[in-house]
Amino acid sequence: MDYTLTEKNNNTLQFIEDVTSNADEVQQRILYEILAQNANVEYLSRYGLCGQTDGETFKKSVPVVTYECWDLINC
Repeated sequence: MDYTLTEKNNNTLQFIEDVTSNADEVQQRILYEILAQNANVEYLSRYGLCGQTDGETFKKSVPVVTYECWDLINC
């Protein structure tokens, strides 16, 4: 049982090491996955993405908004 626990701990530590040492790559992959899943939603279409899923187009097209912006829109 100790071996299994040690193996799980090592796997967990390896995962943390992978994610933190390759943070930019991980973030780019996650952004791509989010954009791919939501490529045709109305909100992104408003900004002319029209199904495009690359991060650069997203950054250029979609403005950064704050919670306060959403709060005003949803009132």
